Amino acid sequence: MIPGTFLFDSEFVFKDGQKGEKIFVVLNGGGNGFYIAAKVTSRGDRYGIQHGCQILDRFPNFYFVHGSCFLSKNTWVQLDSFYEFKSDKLMQKVITGEIHRVGVLENKQSTELLSCASHSEDLCLAHEKIILNTFESLKESEASEAAC
Repeated sequence: MIPGTFLFDSEFVFKDGQKGEKIFVVLNGGGNGFYIAAKVTSRGDRYGIQHGCQILDRFPNFYFVHGSCFLSKNTWVQLDSFYEFKSDKLMQKVITGEIHRVGVLENKQSTELLSCASHSEDLCLAHEKIILNTFESLKESEASEAAC
């Protein structure tokens, strides 16, 4: 699974232990044994409406305006809380259909999201390093594609 993959889980486990339906986006490739993810929402009542990175907002987020990608609604990636999933377990749930793939961002959009997420004050140092490494890898990939 690549960074910028949006997934839907009908049994998502929130930080408070509650379960419910949630779409989330993975922010790394999972090669280190786990995926880092952030929840998304289409309820924007507490967020700004400027497309892109809003890391300095009271509730830091990245905003995708409807039509800017595959998402069917205005969508905010919530960058004030991050989740960690074991790579093998998450992949197994995707393969068995317990979790469904919603779509994948284009490389440029993923790099913009990762750049924004890497500046979140709510990101622990270990996750920040992983996201920055993922960001650098995607930027190198973009440069290689542009050179062809």
